[in-house]
Amino acid sequence: MSVIQRTASTAVSWCTPFFMPFYDILIHRVTVPLVWRCSTQNNLRPLFSYNFSKRHVDIGVGTGYFPRRAIKDTGRDPKDQHQTLVDLSEYALTTARRRVLSKCPEAQVDCVHADAVLPLPESLKGQKFTSASLFLVIHHMSQPTASKANAIANAQSLLTKDGVLVGCTVLGKQWEKTGHGYKVTSGEPLGRAAALLLGYCNRRRAFDNWQDDPNVLVEALNAGFEEVETSVVAMMFVFKASKPRSEG
Repeated sequence: MSVIQRTASTAVSWCTPFFMPFYDILIHRVTVPLVWRCSTQNNLRPLFSYNFSKRHVDIGVGTGYFPRRAIKDTGRDPKDQHQTLVDLSEYALTTARRRVLSKCPEAQVDCVHADAVLPLPESLKGQKFTSASLFLVIHHMSQPTASKANAIANAQSLLTKDGVLVGCTVLGKQWEKTGHGYKVTSGEPLGRAAALLLGYCNRRRAFDNWQDDPNVLVEALNAGFEEVETSVVAMMFVFKASKPRSEG
């Protein structure tokens, strides 16, 4: 029970009326490009938007930054867009839905209050989507990487046979990709700013990613999908997985 309680507290601790108005500026203009050294505009947004289908489920919504921009990026008629937002924070869900609809009032936006690593709620069972995303959420989960990988399995179960899953998460160490998987190149984060921010976020339990291992996430992706692409961009682990494996 303690694990579940900690997961809930860490995942929603930053989703407050005070912080959320500043989220996009602090995250997408400061910490992601300057501290984690992975460009939102050049790396993350294209990955999200290119794989954003007409029926999408976004797990870990933040402010709805990526979904509302993806509709514009795809040039899609908002009336043809259905997206389901899943998050542990009801405030984040309300904020994200409001912001998406403020730009695209004709889009269909549903909200589901749920923990990404726990069994799916009844409201999601039986639903199928052609794309899913886990953007900037895994590093918030306060569990071992193997347990966090449940979020990948949950997302996979929601996809159609031609569905695609994309995601990214901040790592707690410097990793590099080799011919035999990922290995730690330094136990220290990349740069003093990253070290200070990781230390602060982990102490405040907004993050729990010191021990996150991308190899475990790759294993979960390969277990659920036939085609998997992964990479590390500075402190960010980025992935795309397609062709979900059938059960059994």
